[in-house]
Amino acid sequence: MSKYRMAAFAAVAFSAASLLSSVAMAGEVVWWTPNWGQPRAEKLAADFQKANPGITIKLEITTSNGLPQRILTALQSGAAPDVIEVQHPWVQGYAQSDLVLPLDDVIQDKDDYNKAAINYDTYDSKLYGIPYRIECVGVMYNLDDFKAAGLDPANPPQTWDQWADAAKKMTTGGKFGMAITGGGEVGNTVTRLLPLIWMNGGNVISADGKTAVVNSPEAIAAVKFYTDFYKNKYSPDSTLQNDGIANRQLFIAGKVSMYQTGQYDVAPIRQANAKINLGAMATPHPEGKQTAGVIGGWSFVIPKDAKNPDDAKKLLQFLNTSDNQGFFTDTFPARVSALKLPRFQDPMLKQFAAILPYGRPSPNTPHWVQISQALFDGVQRVLSGDQDPKASMDQANDEIQALLDS
Repeated sequence: MSKYRMAAFAAVAFSAASLLSSVAMAGEVVWWTPNWGQPRAEKLAADFQKANPGITIKLEITTSNGLPQRILTALQSGAAPDVIEVQHPWVQGYAQSDLVLPLDDVIQDKDDYNKAAINYDTYDSKLYGIPYRIECVGVMYNLDDFKAAGLDPANPPQTWDQWADAAKKMTTGGKFGMAITGGGEVGNTVTRLLPLIWMNGGNVISADGKTAVVNSPEAIAAVKFYTDFYKNKYSPDSTLQNDGIANRQLFIAGKVSMYQTGQYDVAPIRQANAKINLGAMATPHPEGKQTAGVIGGWSFVIPKDAKNPDDAKKLLQFLNTSDNQGFFTDTFPARVSALKLPRFQDPMLKQFAAILPYGRPSPNTPHWVQISQALFDGVQRVLSGDQDPKASMDQANDEIQALLDS
């Protein structure tokens, strides 16, 4: 039995009680949706029910911490909900393991969707997810903190050395110059570290998907650069526990001056603290090299064991109209036509849109969920001081290779 399946079966007993509530009644669609989009999901669910009075939508709110394992457990348990929101790179693993239904009969206009997102959700020439959100992480910064440190906010850092120097200068008086993610949701750390590995000439696995390469000198140097923000005390003491939401809260509270994020944080920051003068930039790169970013985002899937797949498909058709998708997403919609909506014309959002051309998809492998966990665990070992970057990436490389060989 592969590690992928062993991990899933091991978690079933632990999570069984929480999954029982996901079983749908007749005419009911159980929809797992993350907490950051809960108000929008509630509105769309109400709108759908009004248009489809014979169908009831039951929302179950998920959180980022432990989400990949919770979803995998649900898909394996036979007590899955009807609709789940998942990150794009997870879809192919579910499809290969025959855990989700093909959705070619659901999508309304495939040509109107971002091609990279469609490719993420395609396995063996079939579509197993419907992408609704795309994004590319950059760096958010506080313009006033730049000025106070003698830096020019109109000319933010371009290189790694400049980035580290800015973080050092803004780490003063109980404020940290740069917050990195070290805990919480695995994807938060991977989508922030992986571009650094890429732009330094490294990768996690080879292009053919057969060989682990995360212990190359280029990759190790990127891991060292990333974790040195914490080692050098430019990142908060709570870094080992902090995910993207925690870093956003620290930024809002004026405790950090820079952190990696996407456009989805613009609205919450403005709502919580309108006094912050925001800036955004592409993630700085090594001298003489080019920036990079992960084209990430989220898709809807329908589990193979969904109790009400027919009504679930109706819900997905409703959620993925151009207007509804544009309303629902925290970042950029996967549908090209939805980008024309007024909300995406904000100049601040356009700074993040400018990063998209430098984005790349995560490695195309059904093992990406487990590979991400191995990389995340390796980063945690470095941050906690248990291993240096080389030793930790050597261990991660062995774990990743075992997955690729399984």
